[in-house]
Amino acid sequence: MSAAHDGRADRREDGRENGQRSGAGIPARFAEAFGDWVPQAVVFDCDGLLLDTESVWQRTEDLVVARHGARLLEGDADLLHGSTIEVAAELIARRSGHDEQEVLADLHREFDRELATGIRTMPGAAEILELTGQKVPLGCASNSWLSSLEEKLERGGMREHFAVLEASDTVERPKPFPDMYAAAARALGAAPEQVLALEDSGTGAQAAREAGLRLIAVPVGGHDAPPSDLTLTSLTDPDLRAWIASW
Repeated sequence: MSAAHDGRADRREDGRENGQRSGAGIPARFAEAFGDWVPQAVVFDCDGLLLDTESVWQRTEDLVVARHGARLLEGDADLLHGSTIEVAAELIARRSGHDEQEVLADLHREFDRELATGIRTMPGAAEILELTGQKVPLGCASNSWLSSLEEKLERGGMREHFAVLEASDTVERPKPFPDMYAAAARALGAAPEQVLALEDSGTGAQAAREAGLRLIAVPVGGHDAPPSDLTLTSLTDPDLRAWIASW
């Protein structure tokens, strides 16, 4: 656990545990979306939100789809966005007529090869993690398998910010089911309605909403914004920083 989480006890003592704000200056659109609500914990998605692994995954997916001669149908791209690697393997195998385990092994191999070339952080991600970690405990919920999530966060220099990690192999059902976000909220010591989620995909957004969390969507370019309390175009949004500072 990082030093950012050590202040949680102080935070409870100063009265903000009951939803009282520490300052004014709340941006209007955040006040409209959240009112006086203050999160007691925050859970971030990883791929496409904090780390630019979506582009890595897209290159992997394109290569494996072409290699196996899969013919994707309309709507398949949306299904693949934010899904587990197992779901992707099943769909590509079905569209190509190839063995699912063969496709899965191919996806693992090519994704690991792409990751080895390096991981870029998404704009604003490091700053937002630092700011939120000074206020509340943080979790990360990803449809990656846990060992991969740990490795990606380590490579991206972000692992130290998180008290809790939930992944596709730590819960019974991955996103879009709510299990992962519900588990993260419990592990962070908060009720789901006290927790804020940040997501880029419809798959993850559905999971967070069904678990009862409040939600900010930051969709990746080319994808529609999922239903949420508020949609941002980037984590660099100055109003997001101002809102966090008001907690």
